Amino acid sequence: MTKFFISPGDPSGIGPEITLKALSKNKDIQNNFVLAGDKTLYLDLIDKNNIDLNLIDESSKEKGVAFKHFPLQNQVSLGVPDLANANYIIDILSYGALGCLKKEFKGLITGPINKELINESGFEFSGHTEFLADISNAKKVVMLLMNKKLKIALLTTHIPLSEVPSKISKKNLEETVSIISAEFKNTWKIKNPSICLLGLNPHAGEGGYIGHEEEEILKPFVNSSKENVHGPISADTAFIEKNIKKYDVFLAMYHDQGLPVIKSMGFGNTLNVTLGLPFIRISVDHGTAYEIAGKNKADFSSMDEALKTSVSLL
Repeated sequence: MTKFFISPGDPSGIGPEITLKALSKNKDIQNNFVLAGDKTLYLDLIDKNNIDLNLIDESSKEKGVAFKHFPLQNQVSLGVPDLANANYIIDILSYGALGCLKKEFKGLITGPINKELINESGFEFSGHTEFLADISNAKKVVMLLMNKKLKIALLTTHIPLSEVPSKISKKNLEETVSIISAEFKNTWKIKNPSICLLGLNPHAGEGGYIGHEEEEILKPFVNSSKENVHGPISADTAFIEKNIKKYDVFLAMYHDQGLPVIKSMGFGNTLNVTLGLPFIRISVDHGTAYEIAGKNKADFSSMDEALKTSVSLL
């Protein structure tokens, strides 16, 4: 099947609303998706927010969005997280991921979730990326943030800053760069993707005067790599216009070295893509926003971009 499966995330947050609105806006590509969730919840949101959207059975030939029903454990109170519905979130996500592994779906689009809520329910959950890597038996995955202007991958993700230096190794760099290069060749059809490494330390170490990682690990890796790798360059000047045009993707050493930059350039239009899975996974770049759930105020730009990007990769 060439359709993408949509897992909208926490039913108490803005995930369902932004998904329905984005699908309504993109009528010309609606037939490329299967939406999952509680039908009563969605029909209520469609009615209250005057969303022009027709949910149809997966086998139907009518015009609309193919729908897979998953019943809620508890009736949703929008804006109020509910532990009872944690399994509902995981069940939909698992169904979509397993469907992708069985080639029933081309890929997975995910909405915002509350990791704390899921963990409190008794299900150990570090995040979408880690969950999907585990269920897919992927040896290693890479987090990529992208918008129309910039792409930034991360060498490390959700770990304390104090642990980052110990994760900067030749092995980790080789595996990460190999995944990035392969994905850019296969998914984005870039024949020889140029990857620019950011330095870990201020001014990329100043020749070894500020830290040793650049001189002892990063530069030797760049010099010996078979991939089209450059750097390390200082993060404070990495994202000038000339460099953004020159490189296909930047590799940040840690989470907050990359995310603030790309989100400042396009928060709401930035996507989170997981590289290294046996299928495509695209996610919005924001959270559940409980405070505006059910108020018809949610900006659906990121989900809109996720739908369009996924179809461009079919």
